[in-house]
Amino acid sequence: MVDSHNLHICLGIPIPLSVQALPRSPPASIHHLGDLSSLQALRDFGREFDVPCDEIDQACNLASGPSDVIVILERPKTRTSHEYGHPFPRFVGTCKTLWAVDDLIRFATNGARSIHTVTVLDAFSFKPNDKSRIPDERCHQLLAEILRAKKPKVVIRCHRDAYKDPWMKQFELSGEEYKFVRREFRAGENHRTIVLQSFHPSLAVNNAARRPEYRCLLIYHFVAAFAELSGVSQLHEDAEEIRQLCTKKGKRDGLKLSSWDAPTYLTKALQRRYGGSQGEYLVMFADEPEHVMLRRKAKILSRMYDWLEYLAGQSHTFGTLGIAEAVLFLWKEHFESNPLYEQVKTLLFHRGSKQQGWFPTANHNLPLTEDLSRFHISSSDFPGRMTMGLHLPEIIKVNKQAVVCISNTLALEEREEVGKTDLVHAYYRAACIEIADLINAQNLLVEKYVRTSTLTQLSRMLKVQKLVTQCEIMASIIKLEEYCLDEPKEKIHEDLALLRFYLQQLISI
Repeated sequence: MVDSHNLHICLGIPIPLSVQALPRSPPASIHHLGDLSSLQALRDFGREFDVPCDEIDQACNLASGPSDVIVILERPKTRTSHEYGHPFPRFVGTCKTLWAVDDLIRFATNGARSIHTVTVLDAFSFKPNDKSRIPDERCHQLLAEILRAKKPKVVIRCHRDAYKDPWMKQFELSGEEYKFVRREFRAGENHRTIVLQSFHPSLAVNNAARRPEYRCLLIYHFVAAFAELSGVSQLHEDAEEIRQLCTKKGKRDGLKLSSWDAPTYLTKALQRRYGGSQGEYLVMFADEPEHVMLRRKAKILSRMYDWLEYLAGQSHTFGTLGIAEAVLFLWKEHFESNPLYEQVKTLLFHRGSKQQGWFPTANHNLPLTEDLSRFHISSSDFPGRMTMGLHLPEIIKVNKQAVVCISNTLALEEREEVGKTDLVHAYYRAACIEIADLINAQNLLVEKYVRTSTLTQLSRMLKVQKLVTQCEIMASIIKLEEYCLDEPKEKIHEDLALLRFYLQQLISI
């Protein structure tokens, strides 16, 4: 549902309004003879070291863009980790680093340029690692030859290795702690070159999957780099706060969370200011009875759906960075089987692109449950056909069967002559299994309906999914043998009455 080349999305995260306004369409650039001679130099170098033809072809594809802007990466990937025989668009799309460079260029130029129309080089051409027999000196000599031939206006240096070619030393910049360092010099004759020190895109999209701030900072860097073509040489002031976040220590790679941790983290991502206090999370204890753990999980999931419903109707004060964390790592990584997976993912991208900046502009407290009904997703945001409620005959039939079964069980339990032992070991145990089976049958029918619902109905579908989840968890609880033995009769009565209420609410939404 999310267009990879939507200019409100970059590197897989939504972009706030303040950053959407920054890119400039660059002036036109034309090829010159230096572009041709540099490609020939690249081919000759590859043949000298017996590099396979498909690797040479893809290196030339990357280096065939105009010469005004050159992006220098570090090393190519090995043949075992990247298929060089693909057509160039697929070759780019199957490598996260090249995909990131393409996405950054498209965003920074308002879609006017892409990796197809910008020169991309490696500091160590055809040398994916130190096992290669190609000397570093020769790689840097080739890089120098290409830069002298192309005479770029702007060079974006995305690595920090020292060069072993004397002429290339002038391109070395420190760039510690992700600082965007700028140097301007004349590289022969009267040609002026601007070198900008950034960092490798692989860090943002591979090694720091949990930290969207690295992606944010790269976006600022590439926007500033392409703005140089229009005579603007200044990094946006908001980039410094993002850079400070990048310097904070903490886990950067992906982490598979449990089924109760993931919704807790997602809720916190929406609730708090990114980079601030994590707050107190609910902890599950392995020695707790299973029905106690399930009750906690029900509360956690209920709260997550409440916050998503709040976000669906309240657009402008959340801050894009927290939403980016929610969609990039939490929702996409942990909720792929959720019936509302696509709808919520689209909501997060859309709402993230409607925030004014990366950080919240207000403190958020979840409204009371009765007040959440005021927060509806706008049909103007997501136009689409309105569908009927959960009034499909097959859903209503199973739902009523479950309600009747619960009512009969409650009526039996209220008779004084039926003690708890008889209730547990005879009728009640069988009734609970029957109720749970009916609920599971109902939920399968509802899931099909929810999965195909339109975005216009997302606010209501979040309510539906919240109730379905509560029914599912309560059904799991009442089927537990230890639940029947541990819980007092009053609690069992309370749970069944609550489950009946959930079922009735589900049909009335």
